Amino acid sequence: MPTMDYADRFLGGSGVAAKIYWDEVRHKVAAFDPENRLMFMNGPLAGVPGISGSRWVVSGKSPTTIPEQFAMSNFGGRWGAQLKFAGYDGIVIYGKSERPVYLFVDDGAVEIRDASDLWGKGTVETREILKKRLGSKVAVAACGPAGENLVVFATILADNDASGSSGLGAVMGSKNLKAVAVRGSGKVVVAHSE
Repeated sequence: MPTMDYADRFLGGSGVAAKIYWDEVRHKVAAFDPENRLMFMNGPLAGVPGISGSRWVVSGKSPTTIPEQFAMSNFGGRWGAQLKFAGYDGIVIYGKSERPVYLFVDDGAVEIRDASDLWGKGTVETREILKKRLGSKVAVAACGPAGENLVVFATILADNDASGSSGLGAVMGSKNLKAVAVRGSGKVVVAHSE
């Protein structure tokens, strides 16, 4: 049997997220523990022109399973492409904010911003407020009141009504992370387009 190198075993956002989780999250870390990693990762074809395959995942230890274990939620829509256009393949979040925040990725700039005024609002309302505040090109992934209140089956809703389960909306809430907003102006260049 041929040996597999690193790239063969950990391909795309799902594979990279699994590798990060394996390396960085201790077995006894609970889903709502600040040391749990919440990962927003692009698939290998996100943002590639002509493919329209903007798949991306959110993953981490899930509160819905007994025992709690690694899970991922697969999304479509434009959020992943925007992250790629901003120059990123993924975002890994750990720790817990002292107050409600959202993450804003704008091309090469990344900011943690106050989300106190968004706390308690639903996912669609949060998305629309952030689009008015940051511009209509921004793509938003957010948790709602269920996530904020650590309801174990809370979802994440992103642009184009892409929705992900596995309780990862509650993991967002446990970190006081209301949303991740992304905007990119770059392009994906394919090495051998022919």
